[in-house]
Amino acid sequence: MMSLKTVMMKEFSDNVVSKRFIILFSFLTLISIISAFASRYYTGTYGLTFSQLITLTSASIIPLISKIGPLIGIMLGFDSISKEIEKGSIILLLSCPIYRDTILNGKILGGVLTIALAISTSIMVSTGVIMAVIGIMPTTDEAIRLIIYLIASIIYISMYMAISVYTSIATKNTSMSLLISIIVWLTFTQLIYNASNAISALIPEILSETRLKVITAIRMLTPDQHYNNFSMNILNAKMALDPFGIFPRGTPPGRSLTIIESLAISWPNLAIITSILIAFIAASYIKFLREEVRC
Repeated sequence: MMSLKTVMMKEFSDNVVSKRFIILFSFLTLISIISAFASRYYTGTYGLTFSQLITLTSASIIPLISKIGPLIGIMLGFDSISKEIEKGSIILLLSCPIYRDTILNGKILGGVLTIALAISTSIMVSTGVIMAVIGIMPTTDEAIRLIIYLIASIIYISMYMAISVYTSIATKNTSMSLLISIIVWLTFTQLIYNASNAISALIPEILSETRLKVITAIRMLTPDQHYNNFSMNILNAKMALDPFGIFPRGTPPGRSLTIIESLAISWPNLAIITSILIAFIAASYIKFLREEVRC
């Protein structure tokens, strides 16, 4: 019986040598380096700390990963099953002594390993450049927060991979799966934000509080906003964004939140992202295990 580890490592090795992964990974790493170099200006001008550099300036890694990271997830999932169906290799694969759930588990876990490699490398490169060029070392507290952020980023990008895996199974067509996945990504990262601005613009300026409530309500429909809220709260000890808002709660002057306090504020954001991830993985299982495969 072919083991889960065999399928997972085969998928992982195929992913890391693929041209599209190398291109996206290189692009993400290059931007991380450029952003890290840009942080030198802010340090010399404003004397910011490490956590402030990576959250409050143009050197921030949060928008970088929140916008480009999902493309890596989509790239890993959009043809995971449809490619096998189109090539006819799925029949050969299923004729081997292997369960369907092992195939799906292996592909998903192989994708998660690839995401972990890409994001951890990007964060380490960015951190290394900041340390080498500017000489700012993250404190122990900041290092732990960075690790938590890394885990959250892997979950966030894996969510997009799970969505694209589901579209791959549901459509059985690589082109259609990619198109739907890109539309979902653009909806979450662009359309909903633009829609919130457009709808709020219809509200009279005198009702400014209502405007803000409308913008907040619409933007909280996207996992991108939940990821941004969680990231800001966990990376910056002086930040206390409302988990279901886009404005700070505020902290006492000069006081930094502990890691536990930051997690207590922002855990609903990560829970929502994780729930979406689990929902699409479950939907993929149900669809793949029950559906008859024809080539």
